[in-house]
Amino acid sequence: MEQEHKIDIKQALRVFDKATRKGEKREDGWHYRGITASTDFDGYTVMINTPKVQLTILFHNKYTVDYGKAHDLQEFVDLLDKIDRN
Repeated sequence: MEQEHKIDIKQALRVFDKATRKGEKREDGWHYRGITASTDFDGYTVMINTPKVQLTILFHNKYTVDYGKAHDLQEFVDLLDKIDRN
C-alpha cells in the first residue's frame, strides 16, 4: 500500500472546509457529494470518509489513510479532486 503519497493534504483540507460549509450536518459529520467530513472532540484531528476509504489528518498535517484496494484509494483521490475543483 505504498500509494499514500498521492494524498494532497492541502486539497483534502479545502474539501473538508467546503463540506462543512455546504454539506448537510448530521450526527456523524457533514455529508457532501459522497464524503463524510468530521473532527474529533477538540477539532485537531480531521476525518474525511467514504464507504471504502478513511482519511485521518492529524496535527501538523501528518495523516493516515485506510483502504482495501489501490483502486478504492484512486477513486477517493479523484473524488477529492472533483469536489475541490467544483
